[in-house]
Amino acid sequence: MAEVNANPEPPQNMTIYINNLNEKIKIDELKKSLHAVFSQFGKILEVLAFKTLKHKGQAWVIFEDVTSASNALRKMQGFPFYDKPMVLSYALQFHFSNLKLCFTSYF
Repeated sequence: MAEVNANPEPPQNMTIYINNLNEKIKIDELKKSLHAVFSQFGKILEVLAFKTLKHKGQAWVIFEDVTSASNALRKMQGFPFYDKPMVLSYALQFHFSNLKLCFTSYF
């Protein structure tokens, strides 16, 4: 019988999920710093980070294309950011910005 993976990796997409971020950094500073660090890989549509307890230590970086996101994920995995190594993966769900980008591409 074939083994089923209960936690499959999300498919490649334009959004990188980042966790293990320093929770003491203010949200505005965190977003600006993430934008500065990740912009070397391509155009960033949006950086999302929230103040809520549920989302502390996490952020999402939405790139214009999958290639940029893939390069960022590969090269920045474990990168020390505010004294903590970042843990990166593809986001589980596409953010609305991705849908909006795809939708406006056709019109």
